[in-house]
Amino acid sequence: MSITKEQWQAVESELAMAWCQVKFEYKGFEVSINRQRASESKTVLSVFINGEIKGAWLGITENTKDAPNVIKDVWKLTTKAKYKNKFIKEIEKIYGKRRAKKEYPELHGRYEYWSPYFSKASVLVRQFKKLEGIKLIQADCLESK
Repeated sequence: MSITKEQWQAVESELAMAWCQVKFEYKGFEVSINRQRASESKTVLSVFINGEIKGAWLGITENTKDAPNVIKDVWKLTTKAKYKNKFIKEIEKIYGKRRAKKEYPELHGRYEYWSPYFSKASVLVRQFKKLEGIKLIQADCLESK
């Protein structure tokens, strides 16, 4: 059974709260979401697959034999510039734009990695809505009905 629009809204409002725990089932894996502290004043929504986040999974861009195949569906693709803007401008000023591309072929390149941390509930729900076959297992918003 698919998740209705009203249920998605209830899940999003629950995930926006300070303490939340929501569980889904997707492709045979249990995907659970909890709010955790990232720093002293910042919290993030952490997406666990079968109850764990392994450090070996964090940097993958290709599937490793240990990593679940649902990571690319339930985690967030994060990109980061290889060089800071200040450095890029300095290099382009020294060499000019054409020669800078020859000397530093990856000057405007970006790193890509999959991250289990979402800063906002709306971003997480927007990504999860696109998944076909996802089932809501546990949420406080379901128990209140």
